[in-house]
Amino acid sequence: MSVFAEFPRHTRLGPILPGNALELGSMVFEFDEEYAAVIAAADAEIFAPETLPPDPLPEL
Repeated sequence: MSVFAEFPRHTRLGPILPGNALELGSMVFEFDEEYAAVIAAADAEIFAPETLPPDPLPEL
């Protein structure tokens, strides 16, 4: 495994393109459908934190 590029954390990953892909800069990354929710949650964490449920284990 290797690092292709680095982006600031405030880089939006979505929208998810048809065929379960996302475009970052000039690169297109394909991923398994099971990771679509993870990508959406990563965007929500930065751009819409009020939409996330409360942390069930805040002491950890």
